[in-house]
Amino acid sequence: MPRGDTAQFARGSDVSSPRTAWQRLSQTFLRPPAPKPAAAPENVDFSRMTDDEKRARIVGIDPTERKLGFVAAAMGVVLAIYANVPYMVSKTLVPTTVKPNGKSCGPVVGITDLRYVASSKSCDGIYPASHYILPLVVSLVLAAAVYVTVRIRRRSPLAFALVMNGLAFGSLLVLVPFGVAGGWVMLRAWRTQKYGAPNAKSVLPGWTAPPPRGSTRRAKTTAPRGRKGKSAEVATTRKPAAANKRYTPKSPPKKKVAPPAG
Repeated sequence: MPRGDTAQFARGSDVSSPRTAWQRLSQTFLRPPAPKPAAAPENVDFSRMTDDEKRARIVGIDPTERKLGFVAAAMGVVLAIYANVPYMVSKTLVPTTVKPNGKSCGPVVGITDLRYVASSKSCDGIYPASHYILPLVVSLVLAAAVYVTVRIRRRSPLAFALVMNGLAFGSLLVLVPFGVAGGWVMLRAWRTQKYGAPNAKSVLPGWTAPPPRGSTRRAKTTAPRGRKGKSAEVATTRKPAAANKRYTPKSPPKKKVAPPAG
């Protein structure tokens, strides 16, 4: 067999030879993933949009924020149940603010049982089920508020509900993700107002932010030309008060007093 055919046969045998388990694992897990293309801002013709439509674009949520709101509402319900229901069902000792008297803990109103813990030198107690009802209700109401704000499709209420939902649990581990989510929603609203799209980094062609709602402007109207050829400008200003037409009689002149004779 010629030399070139031998090399070609060797290469063909390498390609067709089965791969080992290590080669398959390294091909699956160790190969760097392909870079994802950056999301390009949507192409919108802003020249046909009214100011009200631009305001709705700024304050309304998009599908990405809608999914985030649904996930946050579901997490709020799960965390509310996890943080309260187990303590309502089973009698679990939790740390309290009661200070021990030596190595003993006296009875306290609202706590069914107090026990002294030597390792932490504190009093741990068992709260009744009624103690956890209010935190459970508040957490569920705030989770429902997140769902409602998603349904009404407003960015500011959604961001506020997310932050309040994180604060309801009193834990930094819960507050941070909910707070970051609320700040991210407001950042997208700011980018939309400034650039025209929530993922844009520069002003999109044709985008101009709408004026604030309720801004007062002088309304100018041009009257038809008269004899002198001048245009009359009518301003929406308040007219001065008319003069009082009530008749007021004049006061009589004062009499001069003669000087005393010397």
